[in-house]
Amino acid sequence: MRPGPPLPRRALLLLPPALAACSGPTAARAPGRTDVQRLLDARAAALLSGDLPAAGAGHAAADRAELRARDARALAAGLAEWAVVVEGTGADRVTGTSRVRVRGEGRAVAGTFRAGWDGRLRTSEGGTPQPWDLGEVAARVVEGGVLLVVGPGAGDGGTTREVVEQVATDLGAATARVDAVWGADWPRGTAVVVVPGPAEVARLTGRPADRLDAVAVGADAALPDGAPAGVRVVLPVQRFAALTPLGRTITLTHELVHVATRATAPAAGAVVPRWLTEGYADHVARLDRDVAASALAAPLLSAGGVPQVPADAAFDSPNPAALQLAYAAAWTLVTSAARGAGTPAVTALVRAVRSGTDLERACRDVLGRPFPDVVATWRADVASDLVGWGP
Repeated sequence: MRPGPPLPRRALLLLPPALAACSGPTAARAPGRTDVQRLLDARAAALLSGDLPAAGAGHAAADRAELRARDARALAAGLAEWAVVVEGTGADRVTGTSRVRVRGEGRAVAGTFRAGWDGRLRTSEGGTPQPWDLGEVAARVVEGGVLLVVGPGAGDGGTTREVVEQVATDLGAATARVDAVWGADWPRGTAVVVVPGPAEVARLTGRPADRLDAVAVGADAALPDGAPAGVRVVLPVQRFAALTPLGRTITLTHELVHVATRATAPAAGAVVPRWLTEGYADHVARLDRDVAASALAAPLLSAGGVPQVPADAAFDSPNPAALQLAYAAAWTLVTSAARGAGTPAVTALVRAVRSGTDLERACRDVLGRPFPDVVATWRADVASDLVGWGP
């Protein structure tokens, strides 16, 4: 969202009287939400116009040098939209929801905004980090979106360059694959954030990332037009580079499926099991690829016993073997259903469940049989070692 007609930014960013009056060291009164909103709106206008001194005028003097450096990195990365909706103020804090978009990105990504307050805004931890908060960012707009490469000499290292070149090549084709299966009702333009390793992924996602090859991130929030905010894909070079070229393509496509499905907000009260979302993403990403099904499902086939439908918690397991088992079970369950009813039917199943239809009814309506029958067929497929699944 671009700002309206430009105003004199220096005057605009002067503290409103209500804020200026409480800027002394003894001030403890919470700032007015309207005044802080006006201050942040002015910061947005200045920042997007490239006026960095004005963009930092509402912040404490001690924070301005760091803020200006960060803002410069954001502009270099192609910052195209920056806004904050203030939701709470206190004697020493300001909270809200941020909306940020770079050139090449189809939708703004929502996050948590946190700032300190002592009569002026203070930078503070706790908000949703942006790629430029981690360091230098090299931006590259490509077919299908934009690459944001993070780190010193961003994109210059041999391994990083190899990963970036493959993602740049794959992103358009992966987007087209998702279109062909899911449909085109999702934003064009996905930002893929390439970071050095799991530590940077953890900072951007707020979760442990040692076992993540890639992850789709973005708060589930609506933008002013009522549609869901965008989603970015974050991938760590250290792990992503260790995959085969085909493995990288599949992993990127898997995450784009999440971007596409999350572009339609689930109905209030909808219960969407993780096995369905993860299994569907893998099904689309792996569909008609030249990889043996038995190899992809090895953790499940070697587990023995009767396979169980994985619970949501299984996809957050700290145990690598348990995590691999959950993903293998999810992929084979969804693919087994697709082999019987077709991939379009499984896509319709995902849409139905996200729209609020319970899983049992959705299976009957879309797949033509109850969920226990779907599970029974899946278990028979696994017991046969996926014979006939190809390639």
